[in-house]
Amino acid sequence: MTVALTMKNVDIAAVSSDGRACAKRASDADLAHTLVGVLRGIVGFAVDSVGDWVALLECHHLQHMRHRPPWRSVPWVEDAAERERRVGTTMNCPLCDRCEVPDGLTLLRTTAVWDTRTMPEALRRSHRVASGIWGRLHVEVGSLRFVASTDPITDVTVESDRAQGIPPGVDHHIEPRGSTRFAIEFWGRAS
Repeated sequence: MTVALTMKNVDIAAVSSDGRACAKRASDADLAHTLVGVLRGIVGFAVDSVGDWVALLECHHLQHMRHRPPWRSVPWVEDAAERERRVGTTMNCPLCDRCEVPDGLTLLRTTAVWDTRTMPEALRRSHRVASGIWGRLHVEVGSLRFVASTDPITDVTVESDRAQGIPPGVDHHIEPRGSTRFAIEFWGRAS
């Protein structure tokens, strides 16, 4: 994932997912004022209870696609062929950027309870939860630092009084803060 503020025909700066700074000249094809966050594939569309179209995203979030000029102009959402053409394309998911676990998921499994000594070393390095699966970090005792490559970067201390969502396919790592005990739940759609 690359995060960039793009303005047409000007030099722009960007930071790649591995932390390297880069710069380029924005082309005529670049969109003006585009901020790219966590991109998710559109897997379908549905109509909500008041008749508005909703994009169904691969992360299990729903995103309204309302054609309400001048605030939002998406006339294609009213056309069945145009909606079908957009299935498989991507769009930014601000709910994934905020690490918000979607409603309606089923608990698939829970890890063992780990402490600073028994915690797998791989959790301290950048890694990802599988596509379509959400993690939920629960701290029983102490606290952990959770860092995820969202936009903006999520960098929070997770304590025993709250859980932390972990979006699918997003680089993240955890760092124990002193003596701690925690487990990770994995959530998804029941098959």
